[in-house]
Amino acid sequence: MGQPKLDWREIPLASPHDTLHIPLKKGSLSDPAAVNMGNPHVVFFVDDVTSVPLDSLGPNLEINPIFPDRANIGVAQIIDRNKIRLRVWERGAGLTLACGTGACAALVAAHQRKLCDREAEIQLDGGVLQIQWQDNNHIMMTGPALTVFVGEIDSSLLL
Repeated sequence: MGQPKLDWREIPLASPHDTLHIPLKKGSLSDPAAVNMGNPHVVFFVDDVTSVPLDSLGPNLEINPIFPDRANIGVAQIIDRNKIRLRVWERGAGLTLACGTGACAALVAAHQRKLCDREAEIQLDGGVLQIQWQDNNHIMMTGPALTVFVGEIDSSLLL
């Protein structure tokens, strides 16, 4: 999955901030961390991901002026040092069942805050991913590959 970027300019943020503690609050959410995994992610740590109305908070957080390129919004619940429950609002798409880069960002942010080890199971609404932040600073992701849809399209419709 590549290497995480943690500098505020690489997220990017609109102004200099400690990316482990961004001064941002919306509803019950506050003090997120930011990680770029090829796209910008913000991770809020909460006691219970199911109690967060991400469908209403996500759209507003995504376009906050602190994120000039908008941001993916994650809410993460630490189950133990090797297990994280995660829900993600993807910029421009909305709530998703799974987000690989979001899972990577959640692990990096949690590890940077000393909440988990360098490898953890990330539980998403759509399934489970194993994320490992290797000593060479690269992130490895493993998980199931499943067919979720099969269909056909008339190619003349594409013209």
